[in-house]
Amino acid sequence: MTILLEILAVAAVIFGAASFVVGRFDGMAVAPPDVGDDNLPAGRLAAHMVDRARFGLAFRGYRMSEVDGVLDRLRDEIADRDSELDALRGAAEPPETDGQLTLGEQ
Repeated sequence: MTILLEILAVAAVIFGAASFVVGRFDGMAVAPPDVGDDNLPAGRLAAHMVDRARFGLAFRGYRMSEVDGVLDRLRDEIADRDSELDALRGAAEPPETDGQLTLGEQ
């Protein structure tokens, strides 16, 4: 009789472990879709706005799609500003000369 109880106990433990792994006990909640609000406003970003960026947590960190989206946006903003600065610097600087005077200059 004792052996039968031991066999039943082992079978119950194995069944419980297998059911948990398969998901019958709903051990893990369904993850929400991989989209979210990063708390950044639309339009041009200012440096202090980056501090407001928030990302949803995933199983082992942040949701990669949210982080990648913000990094892509920051990259584009920085590239736009760099090109604007280059254009402004080019318009503000006098043309370079080789040190020789041209006709009419003294």
